[in-house]
Amino acid sequence: MHDGNLKRKNFSYSSETSFPNWFHMRAILPFALSICFCLFSCLNKSERRFPVDLVLELRNAKAKMAITEDLLPYHWKKNPGRQSRLPLSRKWENTQITFNTDKEIFLNHSLDSLFFPPGQEYEFKILKGQYEFSSLIGLLGGTEFQSQVSGRFKIYSGETVLKEWDLSGSIKERWNPKKDILEIGESGSLRLVWESVDSYLFVGEPLLYPKNEGFSGNSESGKPKSVILIVIDSARKDFFGSYGYPYSVTPVMDKIAMESVFFENPFANGNWTKPSMMSFFHSEYSSNLGLGNSWFSTKPYQRKVYYGKNRDNLAKTFREAGYFTQTIMNNVFFLDYTTVGLDLGFHNSFQVGMDIVDTEVLTNQAIQFVAEYKEKPYFLHFNLNTPHASYSPPPEDMAVVRSVVPTDVFYRYESPVQRYLGEMHYTDREIGRLVEALKKQGTYDETMIIVTGDHGELFSPHHDYSYHFIMQTRFGHGETHYDEEINVPYFIKLPKSVLGGLESEKAEKASGGQIRIPGQSSLLSLAPTILGFLDLLPKESTYKGVDYSSCIRITSDCPKENFIYTEGRMSESVRTENYKYIRRYPGFTTVRRTSAGEPHTMAEELYDLKKDPEEKNNLSPLAEGENLLQIARADFRRENFLKRNHLRILIPPCSESLCRDFLSLNVQGSIYDWEVSNSVQMNSGSAKTISLQKESTVSVANQGEELVFKTVNPELGANFSFSRNGKTIPVRFGRYGLEYQRSMNQLEDLIVSERQPQGFSTSPFPWVYNDGAFSGTRESEVQREMGKEVKKILETWGYIHE
Repeated sequence: MHDGNLKRKNFSYSSETSFPNWFHMRAILPFALSICFCLFSCLNKSERRFPVDLVLELRNAKAKMAITEDLLPYHWKKNPGRQSRLPLSRKWENTQITFNTDKEIFLNHSLDSLFFPPGQEYEFKILKGQYEFSSLIGLLGGTEFQSQVSGRFKIYSGETVLKEWDLSGSIKERWNPKKDILEIGESGSLRLVWESVDSYLFVGEPLLYPKNEGFSGNSESGKPKSVILIVIDSARKDFFGSYGYPYSVTPVMDKIAMESVFFENPFANGNWTKPSMMSFFHSEYSSNLGLGNSWFSTKPYQRKVYYGKNRDNLAKTFREAGYFTQTIMNNVFFLDYTTVGLDLGFHNSFQVGMDIVDTEVLTNQAIQFVAEYKEKPYFLHFNLNTPHASYSPPPEDMAVVRSVVPTDVFYRYESPVQRYLGEMHYTDREIGRLVEALKKQGTYDETMIIVTGDHGELFSPHHDYSYHFIMQTRFGHGETHYDEEINVPYFIKLPKSVLGGLESEKAEKASGGQIRIPGQSSLLSLAPTILGFLDLLPKESTYKGVDYSSCIRITSDCPKENFIYTEGRMSESVRTENYKYIRRYPGFTTVRRTSAGEPHTMAEELYDLKKDPEEKNNLSPLAEGENLLQIARADFRRENFLKRNHLRILIPPCSESLCRDFLSLNVQGSIYDWEVSNSVQMNSGSAKTISLQKESTVSVANQGEELVFKTVNPELGANFSFSRNGKTIPVRFGRYGLEYQRSMNQLEDLIVSERQPQGFSTSPFPWVYNDGAFSGTRESEVQREMGKEVKKILETWGYIHE
């Protein structure tokens, strides 16, 4: 990453930006003081151009009462304090709150909010000046069936009342917009006060836009003022004219593609929505975020891992750079309260749950949004579910498809594919309405627009073994890793000011402004590339993908993504330009041939993409594929795409002339893979169980053998038994090496040790521990001190073997 891509992350004012102590040190030369003062003034001048996000400033604010618990447990609220990074003692002062505002279309409208129980006040330190205050506010009663809500919401600067809203007679669970101009005085004090007897106020997306200098969304260097990420659910690349489809089913998006950075062969990193979208929003694989890939629900231990680590994502980075962040979608994976998704930190999440009728509602909302925010920088995630099954396009769109696709071609497609084409045209038409709105208001040229899909869709008859278990048909996604299911569109329309400023041979030679990126690429690059073009990549970001903006800017050849990794339900694949290698987790290797049946085992698949681009001939069981299979397996293990907890087991050295060892293991987190020597015979009966046998003779070196089992999920527990020459012997567990003649059930934290226990390698008994390498096992200071006391007690009892 070069320095041109670096930018500080938070531009809003807080008490931490006040003059540093060294400013007043007498040892500093007067001219140095003048320079520092000038730099500081310029910095504040720049910062005042961006909105002050009161949620992000909450940690530095004074609260009249600290809120440590959920005071309204009957209602949907999630992620207390996570966006504001409040301490646990104040965590419920900030929360994601969801109002079900339209039960006809299942409209769930979530805002990142300040929480005001009756009598609550917050006082912020804000630079003197004039601001536009912008927020959506809503009320709930203290009890679920409280019929009336009321109160007064007041805003002060010092002791002066700047604004007062009487909310008596308000409707519960409704978001109401509030905007006004506020004049912050010399004191720099902004105080928000809620006066009520029995009603609870939520102030969503509270922002202060500076007015003093004529706020503008464009910086002096011509950076764009808005970004729209359009995600089309189930969008196959090969039905776009820009990707070679000969019939004009997607004319609007094809026109955008002609003036874009155009990725010729892009792939998703998940074959269904959850792992794919989470990966490209974070530029990290879903399982490495703690979320897994196997099913819809997000388990509590997965949330613990995800929220327990500092994660960058597009919404968070744009928000901290001063952009208003909005998602308009029908995708529950961005809403934590559903137990399916997560809160990524959007200011505003507008989610429609009703299928078929949702598309027009979402587009109308997007058009309304871009009109309202046309003078302010924003990041809009616009997600349309239209091409997704059940494939129910409007008749007028089917009529257009019939008119542009020749009859003989149209009827070669099966009925679901015909309707899918209609859905694609409908999607294109709705995106056209949004594009037309941008053009009419004069913001299209300076708006960055990204178009992509979260995954493709399986249509080919020769892949029908996948028989989709949800839709009860082979049409769908999430079951295979063939190109048609993961090959998606991906192009970025740059604002003219950015495109014109590239001074790049690519830009000069591009026809109609299109810059083509050849070869395979992945959506892991989406976040760093977008942010790279805008100079918004955080200096120490967690984004893992390729920043293609760098190579485009400096006219060098772009880096090659030699290995593209994709996750599926208990499966994974690696794609190179030469081969596709597909692997299923142990215990999940049985797949179906057709809807009628005949299960068969396919632990691996291998395709030579040069000779077999349609992936019809699985080489993995064939002698002719043996050499390529060994290469693919070696590549897969070397690249080590996923971080996993490791269950580490010691088989003690043999002290007899011959030792016949038998081990059985049941892993709570399921088994992903293992590392064992050739002398060990493995047998895996299911996703959670393994048995193994080993024969050895007396060990001169007196060293045991370590076996490593990687787990799918970061759950820690395991059951374990060991016998040598038919005799069951004790097993030692975890950091302390506690001995048990029989395996304990649900060992949980006792089995964890963040380092190899002392004496592990020379133990005369089997020893098992979970290194917590992925989920994390760092102890707090309190836990560490308590552990020392526990260890002393166990030592006196004779249980400790370290």
